[in-house]
Amino acid sequence: MLSGLPTSFQTNLGRGMFYGWRIVLLLSLTRFVASGVGMNARSLLVLPLEKDLGVTRAEISLMFTVEALVIAATAPLGGWLMDRYGARRIMVVGLLISTGGFFLLSIAQSLWQVIVIIALPLGLAYNWSILNAGAPILNNWFNLKKAKAIALLSVFHGAGAALLPLMALGISTFGWRWATAIGGIAFITAALPSMIFTRSTPEEMGLTPDGIEQATPHSPGQSGAGAEGTDLREAMGKPFFWVLGIGTACMLFANLSVIAHFVAILVSKGSTESTGAALLSVQFVMAVPFVIIGGWATDRFGGAKVLVGVMVGVTAGVAVLLWATDIWSYVIATVLLASGGAVWPVLWAGLGYVYGRAHYNVIRLSIYSILILGMSTGPYFAGLSFDRTGDYSAWLTTLLFVCAAGILTLIVAAWAEGSASKKPQRA
Repeated sequence: MLSGLPTSFQTNLGRGMFYGWRIVLLLSLTRFVASGVGMNARSLLVLPLEKDLGVTRAEISLMFTVEALVIAATAPLGGWLMDRYGARRIMVVGLLISTGGFFLLSIAQSLWQVIVIIALPLGLAYNWSILNAGAPILNNWFNLKKAKAIALLSVFHGAGAALLPLMALGISTFGWRWATAIGGIAFITAALPSMIFTRSTPEEMGLTPDGIEQATPHSPGQSGAGAEGTDLREAMGKPFFWVLGIGTACMLFANLSVIAHFVAILVSKGSTESTGAALLSVQFVMAVPFVIIGGWATDRFGGAKVLVGVMVGVTAGVAVLLWATDIWSYVIATVLLASGGAVWPVLWAGLGYVYGRAHYNVIRLSIYSILILGMSTGPYFAGLSFDRTGDYSAWLTTLLFVCAAGILTLIVAAWAEGSASKKPQRA
């Protein structure tokens, strides 16, 4: 059963660190590098692509929109595959395809090629392997400390923003093509340990969630003996599923459209690209304390209640950015917007507590479809607004109304969450 692991890993299973925390560390390393050279670095490509390909920002922003629509359309399928075959298998395939995407992007010669590459190998495959494989694996490995474990992934995802200045330097020194190729090499190097040592469930190794007692081994696609959970039909039949999805979609619509254009927004206000890139890096790093606090709070109060607080922080950040005129107001906006970094661990752990393990992936990624559809047009309309008006003020004003709707919807979700939760009680 454990023959696929090195002896040093096998002999330490019975003492010391619970193996689930080893998996957290392995996945976090992958997240750290993937964040710095992958998804979060895309904002750095907006201006180079505009110059190199001779296209508008609205046209460039189509890559975010098309990517989001592809992910939304296939998310339930991804959830079903993870429930059926195990999240690790899907993660390994996705990591290999994503690596190829970095190199394909480095040789793209037209906007449509960039859009296809961003949508498929660097969108769909990257999303399944980096953003959506870790949470279900940790949902299986942890019960009592579910949110803390998932929060650590986001901590390293945010910390990976420390690599953004290096990516910006690489783009300015070698060009965006060589910088992307080098990023692909770093990506697969960091992903190899996760591909080798991660397991989808503790039952595969004769363990149980949190390492509390011994269990009977199960196949990679199973959640394990005694695992329970709401199925998709039952989940979709209750208001909580919909109000949580819509409220969180409002938050992501606002937050991700700002992130995608953050450097360009500051440049439009008279700042420099280097300052924008530095503050974007600060924003992701500053998300770390918000993620830690959010994980702690979710384990105690539930995900929807914490998401209300996150939504308030994002709203305040958009408001400050709208009226920002100097470096200090940019910094304040950056810190407030960083609160949005807590959304994913809070949401995913909260769903695990409400819906259990058995059908977690298909429910989670069905909600993810709502989120993607809600936020997919944000970057495009932000770029379109700039192309028509010459600045981002009208767009940021619109986002304030979206944020207000999100706050109200999440308050309803928080009210409905208590009766639905399956959160385990501490002994």
